[in-house]
Amino acid sequence: MTSAKPGRALEPTAIFVFTLAIASLLPLVGLGQEDQTEQEKTVTEQVAELIADLQTREADLEEMRLKIAKNPDNAAAKILEKELSERREKYRRDSSKLVKLVLNGEDAGADVATGRAAVTEILEKDAQSMLEKSRELDQKIVELMNIVDGGTGEEAQIARAKMIDSIPISDRLISYIDTNLHEQEQLGLDVQAESTNLLKRLETRADIVSGLLRNTKSEVDAITRNPGAGQDAEAQKQLAELKRQRDALAESQRSTVRILSERGVDTAMLRQEIITATGKLSEDILDKDVAAGLIEQWFANTAEWFRSNGASLLFQVLVFFLILFGFWIVARIARGGVRRGIERSKLDISSLAKDFFIKMTSRMVMLLGVIIAIAQIGVEVAPLLAGLGIAGFVVGFALQDTLSNFASGLMILVYRPFDVGDAIEAGGVTGKVDQMNLVATMVLTFDNQLLIVPNKQIWGGVIRNITHQATRRIDLTFGIGYSDDIPKAEKVLAEIVAAHEKVLKDPEPVIRLHELGDSSVNFVVRPWSKTSDYWDVYWDVTREVKRRFDEEGISIPFPQRDVHIYRENGDQPKEA
Repeated sequence: MTSAKPGRALEPTAIFVFTLAIASLLPLVGLGQEDQTEQEKTVTEQVAELIADLQTREADLEEMRLKIAKNPDNAAAKILEKELSERREKYRRDSSKLVKLVLNGEDAGADVATGRAAVTEILEKDAQSMLEKSRELDQKIVELMNIVDGGTGEEAQIARAKMIDSIPISDRLISYIDTNLHEQEQLGLDVQAESTNLLKRLETRADIVSGLLRNTKSEVDAITRNPGAGQDAEAQKQLAELKRQRDALAESQRSTVRILSERGVDTAMLRQEIITATGKLSEDILDKDVAAGLIEQWFANTAEWFRSNGASLLFQVLVFFLILFGFWIVARIARGGVRRGIERSKLDISSLAKDFFIKMTSRMVMLLGVIIAIAQIGVEVAPLLAGLGIAGFVVGFALQDTLSNFASGLMILVYRPFDVGDAIEAGGVTGKVDQMNLVATMVLTFDNQLLIVPNKQIWGGVIRNITHQATRRIDLTFGIGYSDDIPKAEKVLAEIVAAHEKVLKDPEPVIRLHELGDSSVNFVVRPWSKTSDYWDVYWDVTREVKRRFDEEGISIPFPQRDVHIYRENGDQPKEA
């Protein structure tokens, strides 16, 4: 791009851009001049302008108030009331601004005498207006409270709703009055009498609201304690209205407490009552006086409750334990009766089933006793059972493996693959069944170790009951050398088996030449015995075979191997 030479005229595009930039800066220049003009205004001028503005707005507010007063129940009046409230709030904020301007002007030495007179008149007039409005509103709230206490259901409901809506308005008016008196004090006006009257009024108001809070809490507690209130739609509706009333009163009390605290009044008791009535903790609990008062009140309430209900509570506890004791005796009697009935019956019931029925009878009787005992102390049993059912479903879903063990325990109980005292091989363990419940089986190994095996693991695999049958075959194998006399060996084995007193004659023992092994000729010896004599026969026969074979010169060979060695020079191998 070629640079412009000195003295060369600007191109049309550059002129347009420069003009546009200057035009865009003009509003900012004007704004800066306006701000500078505002800053250059004297305090006296600012005060005069604000006074004129407030006077104009005061006339507008009065005109709007008269319109509302002509037809207060009209729907348009409701909208105008809200607009009037917002304008009044802005009017009071600007009044506070005027107070600050006057005070700052006086500190700066400006002539604001007219402003002081005007703002004094505004504050005094506004204070008088707010006091009258506040008294009228408080009187209205009292009338509504009387309707709530003595009216019918629908009338009380409408009155309570109006009262709840009126309480915050009254709180705002009190706050405005308090701010107004503070501003008058800043101007050096004598408002001692007004401040004293306001303080007395606030203290009376705090006492009344405290009483209302206590009454509302009592009504809420009465409905909450009613067992049937949860299913009553009307009771639930009334409870919701009472809670709204309680919250509105609590918020009103907080506003009163704030003003009283600013005026140096001890409000620990009032803050304590707010926490007690609402049941909601706030930062006030960090105050040592409030915390100490709450603890003291709790102990006092507890002591009073025990004084009033101690005898009844003691009687209920006594009845509770008497019922449990009575059902404990009944459970023992029922348990003994079931045991005797099972023992005398001709039914083929396993020991596991016997223990199950005996224990379940006792537990069911005790469960019935607990339910009756709980009902006697005033606890509603139906919701409790429903809750337990839901809780049982949740717990059952969470404990699926445990329930699977439970189901497996029932299957073992019904089909009886083994009984207590049986030697079994199941679930990867071998031993004697020591005891069993519906969740696990306790197996005592032959070296006296106790193994607890989940029933699911036992029922889900092969169960081998070693001692289930009365008799058992003993499988033995004996080998003789290839050079030994086979008939003689067979005769010796037959004599040994026949001579043993614990070997059964029926079924007959089996002695046969079974196989020609690598190192020996093998006989199978299969005598029968009682299951309890299995190992005695096994060990005795084995010992006797070794002794007799030695006496008869019959060898018992062991594995042999021929080794051939070859020389590298090609000689014939030499046997070793």
